[in-house]
Amino acid sequence: MPDSTPDPTPVPDTPPRRRRPSRKTTFRILAWGSLSILVLFVALGLWVYIEAVRTFEVRRVSLPTRVFTDKVTLVSGAPVGAEELGEKLRRLGYRETDSVDQPGTFQRGEEGWRIHIRAFDHPEGDQEAQLVTVTTTKDGIETVTVADGSGTAALEPELLTSIMGDQLENRSPVPLDAIPQHVIDAVVVAEDVRFFAHPGVDPIGIFRALMRNIRSGGASEGGSTLTQQLVKNYYLTNERTMRRKIVEAFMALMLDAKYSKKEIVEAYLNDIYLGRDRSISILGVGQASRFYFGKPVTEATISEAAVLAGMIPSPNNFSPFANAEKSKERRDLVLRQMRRNGKITEEQLRVALNQPLPEKPTRQASGLGSIPYYVDRVLQEIRRDYGIEEVEGRGLQIYTAIDLEWQEAAAKQVEANLARLEEGNRRLRNRDEPLQGAAIAVDVATGEIRALVGGRNYEVSQFNRATSAKRQVGSLFKPFVAVAAFEPSLSRQNITPATLVNDARFVLERRYSKDWSPRNYEGHYYGVVTVRQALEKSMNSAFVRLGLSSGVDSVIKTASVLGVDTEMADNPALILGAVEVPPVQMAEAYTTLARMGSRLPLRTIRFVTDEDGDAVASGRIDPVQVFPARDVYLAVHLMEGVMNRGTGAGSRALGFRKTAAGKTGTTNDQRDAWFIGFTPDTLALTWIGFDSNQPVGISASDSAVPMWARLMTEITAGRESRDFPVPGGMVFAEVDATSGGLVTPQCPGNQVVQEAFKAGTEPRHLCPIHEIRQPMLVDAYGMPLPGMEGWTPLDEDPRFGSLPPTEPVSPPISTEPRPDPVLGGGNFPTRTVPPTSTRPPVRLPVPLPGERPENPPTSTQPTTTQPTTTRRPPARPPEQSAQQPPASEPSEPEEDPPGN
Repeated sequence: MPDSTPDPTPVPDTPPRRRRPSRKTTFRILAWGSLSILVLFVALGLWVYIEAVRTFEVRRVSLPTRVFTDKVTLVSGAPVGAEELGEKLRRLGYRETDSVDQPGTFQRGEEGWRIHIRAFDHPEGDQEAQLVTVTTTKDGIETVTVADGSGTAALEPELLTSIMGDQLENRSPVPLDAIPQHVIDAVVVAEDVRFFAHPGVDPIGIFRALMRNIRSGGASEGGSTLTQQLVKNYYLTNERTMRRKIVEAFMALMLDAKYSKKEIVEAYLNDIYLGRDRSISILGVGQASRFYFGKPVTEATISEAAVLAGMIPSPNNFSPFANAEKSKERRDLVLRQMRRNGKITEEQLRVALNQPLPEKPTRQASGLGSIPYYVDRVLQEIRRDYGIEEVEGRGLQIYTAIDLEWQEAAAKQVEANLARLEEGNRRLRNRDEPLQGAAIAVDVATGEIRALVGGRNYEVSQFNRATSAKRQVGSLFKPFVAVAAFEPSLSRQNITPATLVNDARFVLERRYSKDWSPRNYEGHYYGVVTVRQALEKSMNSAFVRLGLSSGVDSVIKTASVLGVDTEMADNPALILGAVEVPPVQMAEAYTTLARMGSRLPLRTIRFVTDEDGDAVASGRIDPVQVFPARDVYLAVHLMEGVMNRGTGAGSRALGFRKTAAGKTGTTNDQRDAWFIGFTPDTLALTWIGFDSNQPVGISASDSAVPMWARLMTEITAGRESRDFPVPGGMVFAEVDATSGGLVTPQCPGNQVVQEAFKAGTEPRHLCPIHEIRQPMLVDAYGMPLPGMEGWTPLDEDPRFGSLPPTEPVSPPISTEPRPDPVLGGGNFPTRTVPPTSTRPPVRLPVPLPGERPENPPTSTQPTTTQPTTTRRPPARPPEQSAQQPPASEPSEPEEDPPGN
């Protein structure tokens, strides 16, 4: 039998006993761990030390790039009236006193202004402090007398902003030796009374702040020293965490060990945040003294020092402009602490407590809120003309062409006119999106931008619509079409302001794209009109015919050389402004028109110096004549009619009376409203629209023109009106505005226009509408009948006699008329007058006295006509027709920009 004895019960495995590490191993682990932590701590400390010291050194020696206005030279005839001079002195911190024995003081009396101007450095030469006497009128400076009888006098540039990082700031670093002791004492007493005794961190101050916070039940007092606050400003953020406080204390200890107390307090006083001037931060006691008291910190009183020190915990709450009552409480508290610590006497305390607080910013009327828009353009030019990509902390001094009075006027008019439009239009008033606008003002002769506003509020929106927004320009493009048409080398024709063109509606058929029919504003068509009438009334149909006759490529070339650098598609809609262009480019192109074809890139910068005061060379170019002056003058002469009789005539109703030329622009669905107008000296641009590109619903005549008129009236006040300079080779003739022919005695006075022509292209025919048809009645002997004795033959009449021989504007282009199916009735002569030809004597019949002409003047009332159809050959081969232009420039718009 098999063995059936059962297996013995298995014994469970017993886990092996763990052996404890030996004491030697434990000691080794602890030793290596402690050593690793120590090494890590030392490495971290060394890194923090190096970073703290390096950053402090860089920040301390780095100078902010500062942007200034230019100096104001005090010379006879300068357009600085009494009011402007007083405002300028106030902004610069000059004080009106009984004695002008110190720089920065002035006295105004019956004999004029006695000003003790300050010394300053300037790229054109340093100015010495000296006493001058200035007499002014309402419009400008009358006389200037320098006390020592030599040299010129000028007021120093004004600081616009400083650039140390990404944000704009106003900062004027001041060496510690130039800061009054009572300013240092006020800050130390208010913020860190034991500053000169602790090693960077004050345990006593921390314990004191902790006990006061416990008693008050909140964080009523902080324990940070001046050094800790400086560390936070230089390296850290405003987060309230224990980690940040530990790092802050560690760095403060390092800085205090490395640098002297004077070096630390100097850095603190030049870096402390002391409020905002609208969108620009105010840093340091130097700039704060200028902003709040209108004087350099070297002239700050004990009371003013206490105001600044009292603002440090919360500048926006304790500002004398934001809350005068709290500011006074803080000032008085600081003054009493100064007395308690023996920094001032009892008498000084009494006097300081009775000093009034400043009531308003010294630069309230300088348009400072809009200055960041101007600075945006300055930074663009620094990169473009000087090749400097980064300006932060480089210590550059940038002197600009800004006129603070102009800048203030532009900012005020943008805001006031947008508010006026919203108030008067319920649809605009009830929109969530605010209406936006832009304005640019340019000195025509120099091409300097004197004012630039890119929106109604920089604090709300930093997008600069004047330099960065690309918007359709509409009828602003029509002067470019006219200039191209007037130049025979581009248009291959001799077109003049009196040339007739058909304004009837038509359909342009094209083989490879949809048919297109340009439409006039509000559907009015005027029939056959002159080029002048077409521009003054901004007739779309007529100008498309004119542009197609000249060639779209010719229009593109013309716009480009005048200053439009945007890429433009070869599209008939371009003639009506179906292209998106930044306002600053349109301002540059129109400035070229105002200078009669001489182009000079617009600029805001006059001089740039480095931290050593040496001038930095720029890549600016000199003016270049890019287009014949006579062609441009013809367009400018037409644009004068726009101001007097056309779409810009609303400016005259608002009181602007100076000689000026301009053009309106209203785009599809009235999304954009433009106006650019200029005198021989000053150009201004205004634009209105929504950022979302939604329709505004108001034409340029009713929106942009009023803004322009009010702005130009303000910035050109006191300047005499003068005519545009006439280039050589121009002649003038009185023509009938409707027919384009030389006037006859029968032409109505309101139809007579003195038109400009290039010599040799003036009309050779009389007005056919009012042409004299009745012959002179004579008796059998050829003598005039009674009543006809005073009749003068037209060949002897000085108004209709033989025209003198003239040189043609260009060699003959063609002796045969060119068929032009596109123009549909336009009259475009293609021949020129031979150099030696003269007009033969004209004998035309005249009516009997008292009789009317057989054909009365043709009515010029708007008419509505059925569109005619015309074909245009394809502009590109079939294989290229599928290419679509950019979405922002539809190749076949259903409706063109309204002609306004």
